[in-house]
Amino acid sequence: MVIVVGSGIIGSWIAYLFAKAGFEVYVFEKSENAGDGISGRNSGVLHSGIYYDSTSLKSKLCFRGYELAVPFFEKNKIPFSICGKVITTGISDTLTEEKDKQNEIEKLFANGKSLGIPNLELKSNPGNYWKHVLGKSALWIPKTGIVDVPSYLKVLWQLGEEAGVKVLKNKKVVRENDEVFALDLQSNVKEEIEADIFVNACGLYSDELLISDSKGNDYEIRPNKGEYFRLNKQLPYETLVYPLPMKTSTALGVHYTFHLGGDAYAGPNSNWASSKEDYSINTQRSVYYESLRKTIDFYKEEDLSEGYVGLRPRLFLNGDAVKDFVIHKESNWIHLLGIESPGLTSSPAIAEEVVRMVG
Repeated sequence: MVIVVGSGIIGSWIAYLFAKAGFEVYVFEKSENAGDGISGRNSGVLHSGIYYDSTSLKSKLCFRGYELAVPFFEKNKIPFSICGKVITTGISDTLTEEKDKQNEIEKLFANGKSLGIPNLELKSNPGNYWKHVLGKSALWIPKTGIVDVPSYLKVLWQLGEEAGVKVLKNKKVVRENDEVFALDLQSNVKEEIEADIFVNACGLYSDELLISDSKGNDYEIRPNKGEYFRLNKQLPYETLVYPLPMKTSTALGVHYTFHLGGDAYAGPNSNWASSKEDYSINTQRSVYYESLRKTIDFYKEEDLSEGYVGLRPRLFLNGDAVKDFVIHKESNWIHLLGIESPGLTSSPAIAEEVVRMVG
């Protein structure tokens, strides 16, 4: 028997693949509204994998996840669009900054080429190709896309249920010494649970189910907040527009994105949250606008209104930031740690990897 903790996109894929492989599968979800955590609060972007080192798990699983996801969307009629992405150098405050950005975008282009990402183009004066996009240079990545995440989750849950997955809501899984319990958050009744395999796919709370190893290694999840502002109109074309990624963070910077239902957003930024439940918007609109206007000149400040907030499960090991995904096996537990972007794209490949580990 397999128990999966967490019913977001990662946990749902894992449960589905285990059930398809013939396992008895239970999913424990502490919320009544499954999918309202990390999975339901992101940009919904299908990433090409251009940002990552070829030796990283992020690179391997992003590429494989994309290969698995697109046919899955087509087969199950999940709305998606391979709309492409522009990464621009944007406005620079100094000549030195402009030169640094040019070097960075050329490195990104070279990395994408070495990874085999198809049809990449490095363009000068991107505003000539994409009206309102600012900067001296831009990288065009036609492979990138977006997916309707609520539809994606709904299909996964339905397929999981048809394959025999049983989902138990309002159940928080806790570990005490060598025992595992399910705490019913409505009745407050705690019951011991047993399984051949436990999979920890609970995102922001994944560190709470860890036991430090004999070497004293201590993983910690710190919630990193990404705020989104809604835009009152879309650009006159359907393409994602990004700045260069941040050097000091795994965040990709305030970008322009749109949902298939017609809404357009700017976001997310990167700030530390006060808790794993902190979904408040703290950045002033004027400050947020200053970030956006460095890449796009289509909007005025009054075109922005508060949207929504997502939280990244930023991973630390013994106090040091870990920038890659971690799949950590401990006894009969498999822990998925630091699964932030490109987690949505990678999700079917992460599930494939976990099932393979069990054999």
